[in-house]
Amino acid sequence: MIDLDQFRTGQFSVPLCCGDELPECCFSCVYLLYDERDACLCSSGSSYFCAYAWPDKLTYTIPPCLIDLT
Repeated sequence: MIDLDQFRTGQFSVPLCCGDELPECCFSCVYLLYDERDACLCSSGSSYFCAYAWPDKLTYTIPPCLIDLT
């Protein structure tokens, strides 16, 4: 299971072939980025990563995973 706090720091990535382990809210988030290096996604090192904690981000939108929906 993905540790969202660790993923949100930008220091942990998820291989593209394991994207189904990410919560659905990640796929509507402006901070979800991916690196696609070649056609064979699992063996290529291609991955999803979160840019929320990056200091040079272009937006300060609150990510869906931090919005309190209660």
